[in-house]
Amino acid sequence: LEPLLEAPPNILKYVVQQFAKVLPNDLAARRAFVQSGGLQKIQEVNAEVGSKLHDYVQEINTYYPPEIVQYYSPNYADTLLKKMDEFNPTS
Repeated sequence: LEPLLEAPPNILKYVVQQFAKVLPNDLAARRAFVQSGGLQKIQEVNAEVGSKLHDYVQEINTYYPPEIVQYYSPNYADTLLKKMDEFNPTS
């Protein structure tokens, strides 16, 4: 199903729904979803808040530790750079 994550939003909703059904009960599938880039791809989806697609993405995010979801979020590198700029090491 991972290649279908490139589908148009009207189809993507159904693809993400299928992942939301499979992932909670299958550790190997959750691991494969991360390794294949699926988790990162759904983080990059611009789903409208309140839409089914957004709900499915949020549901899938609950199947992973917050740190992993954050790592694969589109702006994570910027967040880390900002933290680095704000970090003041003590000597």
